[in-house]
Amino acid sequence: MINRGMENMVTRNDYLSTDLDIEPVGYSASIFDPVSADQVRLMRWALQCLIEKCRTLDGRGRPVDWTEWKLFLLAGYVCGFVCNDLDAEEGHTIFQQVLDTSSFGKQLTLRQLRALFHYIVRSERWGDMGGDRGGNTLWIFLESDAAEAVRKRLSEV
Repeated sequence: MINRGMENMVTRNDYLSTDLDIEPVGYSASIFDPVSADQVRLMRWALQCLIEKCRTLDGRGRPVDWTEWKLFLLAGYVCGFVCNDLDAEEGHTIFQQVLDTSSFGKQLTLRQLRALFHYIVRSERWGDMGGDRGGNTLWIFLESDAAEAVRKRLSEV
């Protein structure tokens, strides 16, 4: 039986989708859009939470189900680190350099940090194939010394 009156009920998403000041979740900033200090701090905090969760659980469970995992991916968009005009190859190159030499992460510019996170978030979003550890890009990053070096660098930018 249909609950009378419910068929015309407006959901929260209906309001959000018609509000011209609110961007959809999949919105990507441009690399030319400035990011605020608060956005950088939030991105650093999301990474810190994920690093701590990873250390605490020592890889047990399904990381893709962790709130911290989801928060990090969402923060990439919200904080302007995922950009619609960044070439994934740039982020991939930085990702490889940071993994090869974690000290490289300590000298990244804000643009390079954005390219790195762009690559990681997009790799997870489009390549997770339903695996427990997503597309494995973020997991590889977390298991390396690079994640901590990049977190420290975010606190200096």
